[in-house]
Amino acid sequence: MTTGSDAAATAGERGKAGWLELLQGGRAVHTVMLNLGIGLHALDIFIMTTIMPAVVADIGGLSYYTWTSMLYMLGSIVGAASGAHMRARLGRRRGYVWAGVVLLVGTVGCAVPPDMATLLLGRVAKGFGGGLVISQSMALVSELYDARLRTRILALITGTWSVAALIGPAIGGVFGEIAWWRGAFWATVPFVLLFIAVAWRTIPDAAADAPGRRMPWRRLTLLALGVMSVGLTSQIRQPLAVGALILAAGVLVWLSFRLDEASDHSLFPSRALSLFAPVGLAYWVYFLISFTHSALLVFVPLFLQVLHGISPLWIGYLSLVFSLGWTAGSVGVSGWTGVGERIASVGGMALAAVSVAAFAMATLGGSLWIITVSIAIAGLGIGATNVQMTAFGMAVARRGEESVTASSMPTVRSLGVAFGAAAAGLVANAAGLDRGTSPETMIRVAGWVLGMTALVPALAAFIALRAYRAGARVALPAR
Repeated sequence: MTTGSDAAATAGERGKAGWLELLQGGRAVHTVMLNLGIGLHALDIFIMTTIMPAVVADIGGLSYYTWTSMLYMLGSIVGAASGAHMRARLGRRRGYVWAGVVLLVGTVGCAVPPDMATLLLGRVAKGFGGGLVISQSMALVSELYDARLRTRILALITGTWSVAALIGPAIGGVFGEIAWWRGAFWATVPFVLLFIAVAWRTIPDAAADAPGRRMPWRRLTLLALGVMSVGLTSQIRQPLAVGALILAAGVLVWLSFRLDEASDHSLFPSRALSLFAPVGLAYWVYFLISFTHSALLVFVPLFLQVLHGISPLWIGYLSLVFSLGWTAGSVGVSGWTGVGERIASVGGMALAAVSVAAFAMATLGGSLWIITVSIAIAGLGIGATNVQMTAFGMAVARRGEESVTASSMPTVRSLGVAFGAAAAGLVANAAGLDRGTSPETMIRVAGWVLGMTALVPALAAFIALRAYRAGARVALPAR
């Protein structure tokens, strides 16, 4: 066992790692494979948003327009929560390969549906497969890359998301333009097959830890019901009903974690929700990071169209700027160690809080240039915290819980996305969004929603500081 100072020294060695080391020592194929799997999941999100108008024009189901995203999120969260279970039941290689197979089934399921009901089933399957891939990819990052390289590979993965944000809408737009939206899914099938083949040939095999383990249906059902409850808030305007659904969702998710804590076969690490344990504190930072960007972006198109009259193209550009800022922040601090990594983790979210506040003021009465710069800086700060805190969470995992700690991180992040969007909707409706979209109403709603959002990264900065202090006081597993 090592002390917190020893762990800091180990983390300090990360500065000696260069980007080329991700391609050396047999790591090149793993680096490509991980980014391919995560890229396929990320691409789907951006492609689907772009082609949905063509989908409903072809097979109908306009009243279920938002359900394609909500059910994909549901499948993704449950899939991510099931990643550790699949690894334990099937082993490292087979678990990852079967995740790719589920993703393939979901992809084909989204390409062939004759009606919206069938498409929604395909979205659940595709989300479930994507969640399995993402969770097990994070576990592989923890296992295949030592502490020196983790921030580097995590920053590269962040860049993959930005690339997906850039080319995803273009792919969807092309297939939507030629009136063959199904082609957007068929076009990714060869890459899913390639991903499965590479995973089978290159992942180091490991025996299944618990081949007879039963699926934790009760915990997964509670988690799924919680996600559904928070997802349904997008269909409701009454603030009291929305608040009740958010509260119910919180209770259901908490019960899922509570049952998991008492289980011998956990989906999450010990003390995953604790505000006194390093892992729990890191998980809360992940949740708040996702809460921030979800709450920030969910109503931005509406605010900017009404208050500034800008086009959807410009709004898409702002989303790309935010994503590129996130990548720049991740890459920029990926080599920081010691005091530098603490500054990046805490200072990144503090910077995000200031930037979101500046974005709010510019949205209410500033120029588009201030809006663009402030949202880019917000992404920069979030990216800096995200990459360092992810590496921190892997470093403070308890002995024997390294894989489950890493694999369950995407579940917590996705929960943050869901609750962030729901909270923004609650505040917006309470501020009068249901009364119309006049400029006067939008000013009031934007002030409340963006003001609330600016407080969240400030809280995350405080929790990140506590996480590092807690990490310095405990014994950490040797690396």
